[in-house]
Amino acid sequence: MSRRISLTELFKVLANQKRLEILMLLMDGCLTATEVASKLDMNISTAYRYLLQMQDFGLLTIIKSKDGDRFDLSSPHILHMIEEATEILSISKQSAVLSGKFVIYYNSEGNLPQPQRILDVRGEVCPIPDLRTKKELELMQNGEILLVIVDYPISKERIPSYYKRLGFDVWLVDNGKEAKIYIKKP
Repeated sequence: MSRRISLTELFKVLANQKRLEILMLLMDGCLTATEVASKLDMNISTAYRYLLQMQDFGLLTIIKSKDGDRFDLSSPHILHMIEEATEILSISKQSAVLSGKFVIYYNSEGNLPQPQRILDVRGEVCPIPDLRTKKELELMQNGEILLVIVDYPISKERIPSYYKRLGFDVWLVDNGKEAKIYIKKP
């Protein structure tokens, strides 16, 4: 059972980077503490403690299954709140629309597509790269290509896999330090 909390307490819970990363993982569906720990490369007891804390604050629900307790977002409003906070932070960092020439990068499969927009989120941490990518794609037309440049390790993996699952065409060039993710809106 979740307890009643104040807005200040809620923001304290969300001020922890790992908790934000957990919420972003759960955006795709419910997970066990073991799955969360594995995906975020953290200790299982720490992951479980964070999950229980967020459940206690009413951010997560527990679903009993044969595989053990699975955690899920308790409301879509949680994601909307994080999206709105990200939007406030990104007002001054609008993505650039391409004009003129652009360097084409190569990989083992040949030329990469030429994007219509570039979203540079280097230096940003979860959930900002993921949510800004989502917002930018919502503004684009079908068939247009977005180039997302990201250096946050979890987002380098999460963004391509999330949009592939949704049926987008995705190309990834990862040099270790940063990744260039090309996403074609269907």
